[in-house]
Amino acid sequence: MAEKKELYLGYTTDKAITPFMQSFLEHLDQGRLMKSKCGKCGKEYLPPRQHCQKDMSECTLAEVTERDAKLYSYVIVDFAPESLSSRQPYVVAIGQFPSGLKLTAHITNLMSLPEVGMKLKLGFDKSPDGKMVTYRWLV
Repeated sequence: MAEKKELYLGYTTDKAITPFMQSFLEHLDQGRLMKSKCGKCGKEYLPPRQHCQKDMSECTLAEVTERDAKLYSYVIVDFAPESLSSRQPYVVAIGQFPSGLKLTAHITNLMSLPEVGMKLKLGFDKSPDGKMVTYRWLV
């Protein structure tokens, strides 16, 4: 039986993946968040997509240099799936960068209730075994 893997709002590096996603993971492993951009229409995607949703053209990776964002929306998860039950309650948030790009991730260091518009900062974590890289929001 195959070993069950968990994905925690991040990306694990031991799965069968495309060269496009492998490149994304390698950058993430270096603390660099990548977006994709359609070569035809210019639409940007975060997290990245290999093909444009509008015209199915090939997308290329480009680094997201922004690290500061504002809280756009959030949800407090009180009843988590079994794999995240030890972390409940937890907050899943959509942060919006000044460029307009939005990213969904956990907020991991809240000391009070979140407020729409509050400042967020992008952070990165690796699992102790080094097989999983995650990004998160910090306040």
